Amino acid sequence: MCTATWMEGDRFRCFLFNRDERRTRPVEVPPRIHEPIHLPRFLAPTDPQSQGSWIAVNEYGLTAAILNHYDASTQMGKPKHPETISRGTLPITAVAHKRAEQSISEIAGRVQESHFEPFHLVLYSADGDGELLTWNGSTLTNSNITEVKLPLTTSSWKSNEVTEFRRDLYQKQVGIRPKLHELLEFHGTSTPDQPAYGPAMVRDDAHTRSLTIVRLGGGEISMRHQFFDPENSTFLNPTEVRTPRKLFS
Repeated sequence: MCTATWMEGDRFRCFLFNRDERRTRPVEVPPRIHEPIHLPRFLAPTDPQSQGSWIAVNEYGLTAAILNHYDASTQMGKPKHPETISRGTLPITAVAHKRAEQSISEIAGRVQESHFEPFHLVLYSADGDGELLTWNGSTLTNSNITEVKLPLTTSSWKSNEVTEFRRDLYQKQVGIRPKLHELLEFHGTSTPDQPAYGPAMVRDDAHTRSLTIVRLGGGEISMRHQFFDPENSTFLNPTEVRTPRKLFS
């Protein structure tokens, strides 16, 4: 239950992500700067339940974001493996590398060695290149993000209907060359007559938790985070963390 979009501006790029979660899930921790030893520093919020994250960006501008692949999970039709590893570990794994191809290699090895529920993982670089990795529980495939139809969105409830609704809304609100204000309007759209369908969604059992925006500039990388108020269907005031951007040597 998430929605991701991205865009290119004048000397900057942005990646936007609505996180949707069940009401029983613990409240997330807003983004902070993480400084692992001998690895790139990165910005990421934290899910207290898994201690992982749904989105992260490192100081080289590599962004990684994960969405549950509900259609594949439904088709699998089998109980969760007792040794399943949280998908929230994968964005952190990805941004431990400078380049997307290095991340892809490690993740390909991890899904063969360990048990992960199906997922879509976006790898988005500061130069606008990137890959979408899709794991259906048995096979990992990848495609260039230029081939991905925006918005990239998933839902555990009425998946096909919700996806079609959000894509139709995107076509109405966003131009061929997306602008940041258009994407912000899209991600903030709630639909009172159909509250479970919009990008900012509300259901009895779940709702949008937050909007995270990664901005990749020439000299700086930032991550802005806004909690969502389901009672008023609006995003709250943002918090933001920043780090200088490193260039490849």
